[in-house]
Amino acid sequence: MAADEGFGIPGVPFPVGVEYYRAPTPKPEVWDEDLRRIRASGMRIVRSFTMWNWMEPRPGQYELDEFDRLFDLAEKHDLYVWLDMALATHGAGPEWMTRDFPDMRVVNQRGRAATPVASAAMPQGSQIHCYDHPLWRQFGGALIEHVVTRYRDRPSLLIWGLWDGIAISSAFSRQTDGLPCYCPHTLARYENWLRERFTLDELNERLLRRFRRWEDVEPPRSNASLVEMLLYRQFHYENLAGHLRWMIDETKRLDPVHETRTHGAWYPRPWDERCAAVADSWGMSMPSSNLLTVEDPYQIADRAFSFDWSRSAGKHGRWWNEEIYAGMSPGGVTWKKQADPRELTTLLWMTLACGAAGAMFWQYRPEYMSFESPGYNLAALDGQPTERFEAVARATEQIEGLSEHLPLKCPQAEVGVVYHPESQEMFDYNDEDDRFLADMRGTYRALWTQGLTPDVVSPRMDWSGYWQLFLPNVALMDEATRENVRRTLADSEGPRLVAEGSFGMYSADGQSSYGPPDGLAEELGVRVADVSAVTAYDIEQGRNVLETPCGPVAITSPCGYAVLEPLGDTRGIASLEGQAVAVRSADGRFTWYGLTLSAGFGDLGQPDLVRGLAQEAGVTPLVAMEGDRAVPIVRRSRLGGWLVFVFNVERAEAQCRLRTRERIGGAMDLLTGCAIEVEDNGFELVIPQWDVAVVHCTEE
Repeated sequence: MAADEGFGIPGVPFPVGVEYYRAPTPKPEVWDEDLRRIRASGMRIVRSFTMWNWMEPRPGQYELDEFDRLFDLAEKHDLYVWLDMALATHGAGPEWMTRDFPDMRVVNQRGRAATPVASAAMPQGSQIHCYDHPLWRQFGGALIEHVVTRYRDRPSLLIWGLWDGIAISSAFSRQTDGLPCYCPHTLARYENWLRERFTLDELNERLLRRFRRWEDVEPPRSNASLVEMLLYRQFHYENLAGHLRWMIDETKRLDPVHETRTHGAWYPRPWDERCAAVADSWGMSMPSSNLLTVEDPYQIADRAFSFDWSRSAGKHGRWWNEEIYAGMSPGGVTWKKQADPRELTTLLWMTLACGAAGAMFWQYRPEYMSFESPGYNLAALDGQPTERFEAVARATEQIEGLSEHLPLKCPQAEVGVVYHPESQEMFDYNDEDDRFLADMRGTYRALWTQGLTPDVVSPRMDWSGYWQLFLPNVALMDEATRENVRRTLADSEGPRLVAEGSFGMYSADGQSSYGPPDGLAEELGVRVADVSAVTAYDIEQGRNVLETPCGPVAITSPCGYAVLEPLGDTRGIASLEGQAVAVRSADGRFTWYGLTLSAGFGDLGQPDLVRGLAQEAGVTPLVAMEGDRAVPIVRRSRLGGWLVFVFNVERAEAQCRLRTRERIGGAMDLLTGCAIEVEDNGFELVIPQWDVAVVHCTEE
């Protein structure tokens, strides 16, 4: 099934909606008027996200009258319902369940069972139960059967939300230091998982241990045991995807018609790709404030990175931006800067331009029971519209006016950035997860701001068809990654590869490689001679000048680097203090910089280096910008031709000229309905501060 077929609202190719009910707020007497106002704004969906302990406060007794009313009112006001069943991760399970079956509780690495706990988003309790207890499926399956059977035939039902913020069972107990569960049920599953894959001798070889009895095999209880933790985490991620598959299968058995989705964060996590493949669609949440109203508004590229990753990870490319936080985070007794209405509309337009199935806001009214109030809301505390609500309504109306062009198509980009989940694990174990994400985002941003909107792909995806791929910190060289590198470089028509920073420094089992890049050093003609760093003192003393094919480039922030020794036909192409820190293969298809293209430059991809590498690969923007700075994103219209979304994230009006690489016959400003004069294959635009232009370019 294609991403634009089989699901959604008939005649509404890009629906916009809002989270409305998380029991027990808002109070029932305001629902009718609120839903009337929501529909009048042009929104089409209301979402209910409610905890299991509210839906089933006694075993087998489901108290769902307010959900019946929500469906009734949605149908009265011509709205659709997105209904979440929070069996896991967010929110507490039924108190009777962990009371009557205390062995269902998550156990931390020290052997202590989790105790009830709340958080700012979940004042009525966070999850403390483990999915691996067999009764979780029994009780959870009964809830699924009751809820799905009860609502599957409602004409307003749109989506089953089956796992919000999907993560391992210990993630929200807040008592595990971020480590997995160690309850007896999980440990038994892990032992079975190991026995299915290894003999004891094979396991010893994999873990570099000398176990002589299976009874002696214990999971690691610290990230310092990185070789063992990689394997334990692999089990947990496969196990997590298996639990999600069970939940979706149960739902599909009862209701094969409606869409199922699961949901991640606004940044990639090592288990997301596995889990996204299981559901009909992938989703994400996203802070929205302090993006444009800051000194560096181009940080909004981080959101575009997340959108493009979500599209790559989602089954058939189907994804939702399901939580644009509509306000500051958090609220409480003191307040922070509220989101500017134009931050919300910019994110809404970017969501459309990045190929989402639709967009949802979190949330309509404040979360009255927690310190998310007054926080993420579109409406004020008394339910009256805010400027944010009104701005979203205007943008929704404008998007509806583009319906004949939608759903748009996102053709494969010419350039991509590779995200490698296992390498993120390695960085996380060393408390460098932020460094890993910053290096990916830095390269993405350098391309995005130049109009070279890249795809975000993983080593498990097809790399063919790209002209160039950047590989920031692909540190752990598992077999799938190694073979994709080999296959890519063996294809004379395949993309050029640019490795950055820590490339193949670890073997698949987590050991430091004996000859990085692991398994490829001889083929690629390179040896890692040493590793070091540029410090703040080095920068002060002038020992920070990188000599490159683009000329000298000054490193402006401390960063690590590898000293690379070229072998055979490979040659050095960049140096630091006389030592080679970048090499290139004789055919020019493989380049490795021993430092990332952003770590030494304030986490921003160094524009001369990134641009120069792209130009060497023949990658140029589909739309070149002249004049004031703006960011174009180019997509295919359903009517043919191109839709060009041009974002002005600067603090002033942008007057710019766009010149297209493809020949165009005409241009129409879709937001004003006015034709644009085309001259010399280009046209001019004036875009207000923090606004967007949408132009349909017809082909000549």
